[in-house]
Amino acid sequence: MVTSRQLVEAARQAGLAVLGVTDHDTMAGVPEAVDAGQELGVEVVAGEEITTGGLGKVHVLGLFLAGPVRMGMSVEDTIRAVHDQGGLAVLAHPFMPTYFASITPAALRRLLGRTPVDGVELRHTALTTPMRSRQLDQFYDLHRDRMGAAIGSSDSHFGARDLARNVTLFPGSGAADLRRAMGEATTRPLERYLVPPGPALADRLRQQGRSMGWLTWQRITGRVGREGALPA
Repeated sequence: MVTSRQLVEAARQAGLAVLGVTDHDTMAGVPEAVDAGQELGVEVVAGEEITTGGLGKVHVLGLFLAGPVRMGMSVEDTIRAVHDQGGLAVLAHPFMPTYFASITPAALRRLLGRTPVDGVELRHTALTTPMRSRQLDQFYDLHRDRMGAAIGSSDSHFGARDLARNVTLFPGSGAADLRRAMGEATTRPLERYLVPPGPALADRLRQQGRSMGWLTWQRITGRVGREGALPA
């Protein structure tokens, strides 16, 4: 709902050192964000929020990517495709009370039996409940060795109006330090870092319309999500 430059400007205003740009199933906005970040002093991590295949269409964040990853693969193949290009795979907003976009406890248990992940959004702003947040905390404590870094994410769609609600703390100050901290699992999510004003209801409805209508059509017609790497 904002340009890549506006997103970087919001990150600078919020005092963030590093910003992950992870649009849904595309990396088209990353070059503009990187250029703006170099100008404004915000390091931009190139990424993508990848929609996997199957009934639930779980979302996986690819971070430190060299290029896009194709949507529609299994969660395991998506993680492999991210790793094939040297990126890190993070599970986005797990344990949501929805049948789509979020991995369930049972599915996550099966996944971790086959492959570890590099991180998990332990704190996010997507729809959830206090009970499910506690369940996720307990699950992470039990499976920390295979779940990687604990991440906090604001899942911003509106720039300055919703950026930096949750953030990830890490030792150091740059993207290389963030990557090192993720590998060492020394990150920590922080909730309510900022309390931005939030978008107006009309803008929220417009964003939902774009998500369910325009973006779905872009996927169906192959304009989004078809390009990119497959697992080796």
